[in-house]
Amino acid sequence: MSADLRTETYDWVATDLDGTLFSRHWAGAGAVPGTWQEIGGDSSQRKPSSWVRPETYRLLLTLASVASIVPVTARDEASFSRVAVSGLRLSGPAILANGAIVLDPNGAHDQQWVTQLSQVLTPWQQRLERLCEVFIQRSGHAARPRLVAGPAELPAYLVAKAPEGWWNGVEGTTLLAEMASEETSGCCVAVLGDELQILPPGLGKAAAVQFVQQRYFGGQAPLLCLGDQLPDFAFMSLGGLLATPARSPLAELWNS
Repeated sequence: MSADLRTETYDWVATDLDGTLFSRHWAGAGAVPGTWQEIGGDSSQRKPSSWVRPETYRLLLTLASVASIVPVTARDEASFSRVAVSGLRLSGPAILANGAIVLDPNGAHDQQWVTQLSQVLTPWQQRLERLCEVFIQRSGHAARPRLVAGPAELPAYLVAKAPEGWWNGVEGTTLLAEMASEETSGCCVAVLGDELQILPPGLGKAAAVQFVQQRYFGGQAPLLCLGDQLPDFAFMSLGGLLATPARSPLAELWNS
């Protein structure tokens, strides 16, 4: 186990990233860059593309002095590579692609998780590919589906973006109802803003958090879990404390 982990106490914090730790809407006085984009294709030049609120940044710096900060994100490896918050070590352990990928303390793929998830995902490959075609055809090309890469180059799950409000409109809800009785049976289906996510059974942030807990933290649960969407609640409930940004979708549900 890496010496960078607090092996004496195994204390750690599990946090979602987008909408929880940072957002492109949170620029302002005292905000700290959270993600970056290259300028003109030159990797030596970049500019911030999202921001961490100053109060969140101070909290995470304090927590990082006594615990490991473990990202738990839907970002794939390419988009996760653009995450960099000054003073925070987020490279690993880390959970990417909604739990499809686990990075070890050195930022490399955890091979035990690769083997475990490959067994879960392999039976779903043809069905996920077929789902992509079906969503294009039945949505009249309004939905733009793609498969997110998981371990060993296997497609892990489907995401589909559509115009704002489409998924909650007549066409979107009708399509989802039709698919619920066909190809998506047993899957975790969630609409997050303009994006639909369809995760095969056995895949999810909570399963990956439980794996990381046993493998890297001696079985000790996270001190604190942070998230902003209802699907995050499954992994957040594994921690001792739960937190969500004010006015997040999850906060609105709790207050309703």
